Amino acid sequence: MPPNKSSDESEPADWFYSAGDRLRVADTAWQRAGLTHSGVELLPEAAARYRKGYLVAQGWRLNRTYDLRKLVQEAQRYDSEFGCCDALAKELTEGFFAQHYPGGDWSSVGSNYETLRAQVGLMLELIQENLPQYFPKPPTK
Repeated sequence: MPPNKSSDESEPADWFYSAGDRLRVADTAWQRAGLTHSGVELLPEAAARYRKGYLVAQGWRLNRTYDLRKLVQEAQRYDSEFGCCDALAKELTEGFFAQHYPGGDWSSVGSNYETLRAQVGLMLELIQENLPQYFPKPPTK
């Protein structure tokens, strides 16, 4: 359930919440229905929101884009380790646009979804390492 508050595009935590919600739903779709266009669309949306949250936390002025390649380039200005996400960003962006707007080639969209999902997980780990204050660890028992 969404938080009972107004969201703020300059608040990294709101971007991370929105990203986590999309990633959770993409994972659920994958587990229950396998490869779906909705899941293929939600994965890059989650990645873009995680990336925007990271950038906003760095003081970046919001750029409304779905192009993960641009967001990776911006992130590399703050941390060169994000260069590892270049190929992921390219594939997620191309897959997003191919299936989001009819007229694209659907033949290979999401064909390596599990690999892409794992790479998004690695990207998220990098963001969490850089911004641990936004990803509190649950208390240990």
